[in-house]
Amino acid sequence: MKKRSIQKPLRQQLQPSALAWRGKLLRKLPIAAAISAAISGVPSAYAEDTASGGLEEVIVTAQKRSENLQSVPLSIQSINTEKLEQLQIASLDDYIKFLPSVSYVRSRGQGGSGQPGSAQVYMRGVVSGGDGNHSGSQPSVGTYLDEQPVTTASGTLDVHVYDIARVEALAGPQGTLYGASSQAGTIRIISNKPDPSGFKAGYNISGSTVNHGGIGYEAEGFVNIPISPIAAIRLVGWDRHDAGYIDNVAGTGAPGTGIINGVRIYPTWNAANGGRGTIGAGAISNAAFVKQKYNTSDTRGGRAALKIDLNDSWTVTPSFMGQKATANGFFAYDPAIGDLKVTHFSPETSEDRFTQSALTIEGKISNLDVVFAGAYMSRNREAVADYSDYSFFYDKLFGSGSSSQDDLGKIIDPTQQVLSKGGFTKWSSELRASTSQDARFRATFGVFVQRQVQDIEERYYLPPGTGRGLAPNRSIPGWPSTIWLTEQQRVDGDSALFGQVTYDLTPKLALTGGLRFYKNNNSLRGYYGFAPTISSRTGIARCGPADFALPRNPQFEPFHGAPCTNLNKTTDENGHTPRVNLTYKFDQDHMVYATYSEGFRPGGSNRQSLAGVGPYKADFLKNYELGWKTQWAEHRLRFNGAVFLEDWKDFQFSFLTNPGSLTVIDNAGQARIKGLEANIEWSATSALTLIGSFALLDPKLTQDYCGTQGVTSCPNLVTTFADGGAPLRGPLAPAGTTLPVTPKFKANLVARYGFGLRDWEGNAQAALVYQGASSPALRTADRVRLGEQAAYSLIDLSAGLARNGMAFDLFVSNALDKRAELTRFALCGVTKCGQTYIVPAQPRSIGLKFSQKF
Repeated sequence: MKKRSIQKPLRQQLQPSALAWRGKLLRKLPIAAAISAAISGVPSAYAEDTASGGLEEVIVTAQKRSENLQSVPLSIQSINTEKLEQLQIASLDDYIKFLPSVSYVRSRGQGGSGQPGSAQVYMRGVVSGGDGNHSGSQPSVGTYLDEQPVTTASGTLDVHVYDIARVEALAGPQGTLYGASSQAGTIRIISNKPDPSGFKAGYNISGSTVNHGGIGYEAEGFVNIPISPIAAIRLVGWDRHDAGYIDNVAGTGAPGTGIINGVRIYPTWNAANGGRGTIGAGAISNAAFVKQKYNTSDTRGGRAALKIDLNDSWTVTPSFMGQKATANGFFAYDPAIGDLKVTHFSPETSEDRFTQSALTIEGKISNLDVVFAGAYMSRNREAVADYSDYSFFYDKLFGSGSSSQDDLGKIIDPTQQVLSKGGFTKWSSELRASTSQDARFRATFGVFVQRQVQDIEERYYLPPGTGRGLAPNRSIPGWPSTIWLTEQQRVDGDSALFGQVTYDLTPKLALTGGLRFYKNNNSLRGYYGFAPTISSRTGIARCGPADFALPRNPQFEPFHGAPCTNLNKTTDENGHTPRVNLTYKFDQDHMVYATYSEGFRPGGSNRQSLAGVGPYKADFLKNYELGWKTQWAEHRLRFNGAVFLEDWKDFQFSFLTNPGSLTVIDNAGQARIKGLEANIEWSATSALTLIGSFALLDPKLTQDYCGTQGVTSCPNLVTTFADGGAPLRGPLAPAGTTLPVTPKFKANLVARYGFGLRDWEGNAQAALVYQGASSPALRTADRVRLGEQAAYSLIDLSAGLARNGMAFDLFVSNALDKRAELTRFALCGVTKCGQTYIVPAQPRSIGLKFSQKF
């Protein structure tokens, strides 16, 4: 069943009597009327579905028009409002569990603490494990909030999921309609829109307790208020507290980490001062930071949208969203210290704030449906992170401490912190038009423009302590106690022309072709380096040709408070990405399709100026796919799936230089991903529904990765470990190496049973998620040190009762209290920082939720 992309204005849909009734309703107390309607026994969507015995129709907008999921020749998973509520989905962590083609990692390295809002998301195994750096590659998966892109290079936006119409996951390259950074797929979060047809409201209140942790809570609410027969406003708000479950303890670490009973001893700092590990001579204690359940987080935000039907053809929807997420502590544990335990030596906090103002205008010009979607997004992040791992291992391996005393011979505090500030703005605008979707020939075409500006500030900071701070002559001028400073601005510009046309060759066979012409530019400007008085083995200690003390060349003038500008690079690219699709419909319920499509990720500038390090190029993904969409047994059974082969050419991979731990991005080589993904929904009875999906992937390098651009065979390469570990011989990652992060098999199964209990509607649900083992890194040396992420299963349980718009739900997540490993990482270069952390899934949580809708 095809649907128009623009619905008729409400006043055309309602009879005069209905309009008069609504006018009276607006003059009365809306809440009382809503409660009266709820008490009268309005049937729920669930009751309607089970009464008919069939599966509900799923509407998606993956091709930028409203369509039945079963008619779209794409591999799509859609989780609608009802399922989002039933599965207790509130965040990115929650919905990725139920998307088998999607995987992710939490932040790692450079002071990363695994906190929420720092995830890098991947689809179909298209991941090298070498991205996520602030001045590195853009994401390979795009993220959209309604019509507007919210993709950022500094981590996927963790939009709180409430009053959301659906979450769509579009697997495979989406380079034609979605462009840059939709190389491997796109995730779309579609909010519920204002509805002038009547007043609606609802709220949820829940509390939960976390095993090994504290108490969490959540309060959410929305209200939909008609303000005239042609206009309505929708307001949404939320306040969520996630309990902590990681303890910072006075522990003893693995041999070689220097941690004994909460004290970390620095070898050369001690040797330089004749110390023997006392706090006053080259050692630090975490006594001031010992705390149980210390990784808490709070998320607060709101959304407002206004919808106005200007006339029979045009609708305007301005909207605004804001969210603030704060976190304390470290969201990973050190297995050598103990289960859910770390020993850290500094404050650890983060704050992530974003706002987005958006405007969508939909209308009709002649026979064309026209949509304009524009947005301005602002995101600001601040964090303080413990970086004592770096200071300890570099002191141990390179004797950093022995040459780091000030002019008076006093020892500095060897604690190191990373103080981060990031400001991000995105302006995006798209204008597109579509012909009638009922015609034999139909098309969608448009223009897209986007500009992203990212301000990057990272201070590697040695706190003053008790008279032991970094001496002024060792600090970055103007930045006290700062041994290293990154102060940069990154600008990414994108523009594109795109079009997609479909022609029905016969009533059953359709041919689709798409093309996107793009132009991208990237600039990276600013400062990075040490103070000029520090002799660095690894980084930049001067401002290019001009020292701080010498007459300045204009190109080296101060930048945003930094001493000078020693980085000023730009790159430009242009090209096109095609898509060809052939669809055959046997009948209304059975369809097969074949697709060739391409996706890309823009190139950019490396900040590093070492010989042989230039800009990195765009990388491309070519996708060959066969898929099917089928419904059986009078729509009681739905079986969709796809098999695919993807070739990833010159993929971007970032690594830390040896021994300096400076990020360099390189086009590493070639990889191939083979896969099968499928989704099954079965309405087994009028009361029992089973939903399952899985992805089977085989992602592998097809060339050796040698770490040098253009070199794809290096059998005699030797990788040495800075700490004297046995060297590894051969490529950094040989051909045939499985790509990291993504498991070869991921699946989920949800069983939901509805029943009557007197005049209540009851339900019981069980959800199983399984994820196979995976490696956290691409390079062999990193895999050896970090170890493998083990396979895991998670079971979520829930039961509830509902009546007259009220519902009580008891839920248990991670019922077996498994330590599912979401990410493994080290805080600096793995071959130097021999200390592994694991980001776990939240331990078993038991909660109770009360909700009501009017």
